[in-house]
Amino acid sequence: MNTSKKLTTKKRILFYLGIVIVSAIVGGITGALGIGLGDKVLTFNFATFMTFAYVLTSISILVTLWFMYQANNYQNRYVAMDEDADEDESYEIYRKTFKNLGFASTFYNASVALILFSVCLGICDFHNRINNGLAFKITTYYVVEFIFIILLFILQIAIFKLTQKIRRYKISAFPTIKEVKEFAYSYDEGELQANYEQAFLIVFNLNQYLPFVYAILCVLAVVSSLDVTSGLVVTTGIYIYINLANIRFVNKYFRK
Repeated sequence: MNTSKKLTTKKRILFYLGIVIVSAIVGGITGALGIGLGDKVLTFNFATFMTFAYVLTSISILVTLWFMYQANNYQNRYVAMDEDADEDESYEIYRKTFKNLGFASTFYNASVALILFSVCLGICDFHNRINNGLAFKITTYYVVEFIFIILLFILQIAIFKLTQKIRRYKISAFPTIKEVKEFAYSYDEGELQANYEQAFLIVFNLNQYLPFVYAILCVLAVVSSLDVTSGLVVTTGIYIYINLANIRFVNKYFRK
């Protein structure tokens, strides 16, 4: 007996509408960045690309700050509640506190990735200018990247201070792996189990989708003169690492 669920007409319409919207967004971004293949060379408007990266980074930082503010606000409300406060209201504030903290941590990590990406683009631009014999000058790009680096350290300290306050567990701003493990064990059983499941899904999905990255890099190498060697090295390193890391798990939990 076939028990698979079929999409309703409404869901099908929304699904195809979503494809159209995503395609339009991708097409618009591609056009705005001027991405194209000229004489088998991948080209794009570097200035527009940098601006786009800076806008994404700024949005991510602002979203991080918003969720940090919300988490801190709910935590203060939770602490200020009387012992005779309504139990349902108390739990709802407690839930929103940790929910916003989780979102803040997620967008903080996204901000770190975008900041490092922007800085690396700036370094590549600086390297190309030197190689082409252009005079060095402090541009807006370098000023923005310097501000991003300062914000990176400020956010790093702020997010850990907020985590300490809400979870009532002292952890350094730049923790070691041992400290992070001990911190994770301070979670309640349900949250810890959810983290385990999410970690498993992340590793599983990486194993499933990383082979497609190889295919994409090979296509780029064939249709353009782009050197994808570094991309292949990084992809292979990640692929090998997430699988060899299982050796420790097998040795730990299936030892004699």
